[in-house]
Amino acid sequence: MRPAVRAVFRELLRRELEERYRGSLLGAAWLVLLPLLQLAVLALVFGALLPARATGGGELPYAAFLALGLWPWNLLSNAANRGVTALTDNAALIGKVAVPHGLYVDSRVAASALIDLGGFVLVLLALLAFGVPLAASGLPAVLAALGVVAVLALALARLLAVLQVFLRDIAAVTGQGLVLLFFLTPVLYDRAVLPPAVAPWLVANPMTVPVETVRAAFSGLPVDWAALAACALAAALLLLAAQALLRRGRAHLEDFL
Repeated sequence: MRPAVRAVFRELLRRELEERYRGSLLGAAWLVLLPLLQLAVLALVFGALLPARATGGGELPYAAFLALGLWPWNLLSNAANRGVTALTDNAALIGKVAVPHGLYVDSRVAASALIDLGGFVLVLLALLAFGVPLAASGLPAVLAALGVVAVLALALARLLAVLQVFLRDIAAVTGQGLVLLFFLTPVLYDRAVLPPAVAPWLVANPMTVPVETVRAAFSGLPVDWAALAACALAAALLLLAAQALLRRGRAHLEDFL
């Protein structure tokens, strides 16, 4: 990335982070409060009100089981939802400023990822403070899984952002599609409790392996590195496809914006 392009990316990233909580009473304090409030709600609902849901989580309390799956999912979901309208929202700039169009998507994905990763760190610290055992030896596997999710999120955001320019229904479809994908991802449940005829098919969901990797790594269980590598390859191929689509559509984007 050239110095001038890096400078534009940093400015877009700064603007995205500032606009996220502009006008709110607590401002950037929500970066700390929201993850902790989310974890508190999860602990109350699934730890006290619905304790039966704690089955299937192995040695982890259900609130921790859910948190370790929810925040990797948030990394993908929030990035895709923020990135899908990145080009259409910046139509005025795209017509006047000669910068790579992908920067508008990349800056939104980066801002969303930074917020969600920061929230995940806070949640992990809260879990440790409440005595939930998290295996430090699993940290490399966790970082690898989150890296796969980040690449997948960037690829999906770029792909959807280009399609949104030509078909304005994509943003609405994305929201509903992510809801469906959420329930097909073992966030709320352990895949082991599903019927044997159903459980293997969930591996086709690219988020299944990273979510299960994070849980296994922090639980001190073996990690399926081969499955994670296959997921990383699929994410990389999707990113290449999204980049090719962006290059192919670049000449026509301004006509549709």
